[in-house]
Amino acid sequence: MVNALSYVVVETPHLQAWIDQARDHVGLQVEVVEPQVCVRLRADEKIQRLLVTAVSGEASMGMGFEVSNAEEHTRLRQVLEAAGYAATDGSAEEIARRGVAGMYHFRDPDGVRIEVCHGLGDAASPFVPGRPLGGFRTGDLGLGHVALITEHFDELSHLYRNLFGFKVSDHTQAPFRVEFLHCNPRHHTIGLAHTGGPAKIYHLMLEYNDFDDVGRAYDMALEKPESIGVTLGRHINDHVTSFYLKNPDGWMFELGWAARTIGPEWQVEELQGMSLWGHDRTWLPDHKREEARQILKRLAAEGVRAPVVIPSHTAKARP
Repeated sequence: MVNALSYVVVETPHLQAWIDQARDHVGLQVEVVEPQVCVRLRADEKIQRLLVTAVSGEASMGMGFEVSNAEEHTRLRQVLEAAGYAATDGSAEEIARRGVAGMYHFRDPDGVRIEVCHGLGDAASPFVPGRPLGGFRTGDLGLGHVALITEHFDELSHLYRNLFGFKVSDHTQAPFRVEFLHCNPRHHTIGLAHTGGPAKIYHLMLEYNDFDDVGRAYDMALEKPESIGVTLGRHINDHVTSFYLKNPDGWMFELGWAARTIGPEWQVEELQGMSLWGHDRTWLPDHKREEARQILKRLAAEGVRAPVVIPSHTAKARP
């Protein structure tokens, strides 16, 4: 069973732009592995949470999911291969750059590279953010969550639920079909959406410890309004207050705060919408944007609201 989203791997033709945004805007720590070739981005005490490598061709993003030990690593590989997924061992260089004890990888039905690892190591030095901030909420909850727009909704749901051991948190049909899945107390680690468009990475959510760090990131984004893919708002299901920042490869960081956690007594529900307020999705077709606006108006008229549960801090920055 998968325990968490451990890290993300990025290949990009825009390495320097990634470094600048990750350090100066998002607030991640940049550590150079090989100048102009590869950097590790840190969000906490771990050796890396994003591994970013320069390429001359198309950009891509893959995910590294962590299991508890070597035995579970082997068991899950057997499950995957029995289901028809061809797993390949990570090379010595790949394993060393990720800082894990072991890793293999395969392609999901949309062609996204999925890595399964164990033993992500700690860095040799404390976490120092790229700009002054209160750190990121990670720990046992993992890096954050990833949302995917998929052309193979049922096949991906099967992969995560029946092979990786994720459980459904909630789901909705409007303004498009979405399923939210969890593998630990974080409300969801994976979101699957079928919008009618081509498969792509939609966003990676990073959760700040402090609300002010969301606001300051939003201030910076407002200086370049075209960088905002989804405006400031609050989600109806995980209660995160966030906005979405376009990264140099065109998909987005969701920069948020105060996600709820869930336990074994969680009851799956069908959502009334995607957000309580805000979150205008500038990328949606006009008719879908209007549908989303009408959902927000209905929720407001009904007085639907959610409590704010302030999370405990993890991975605080060094003073």
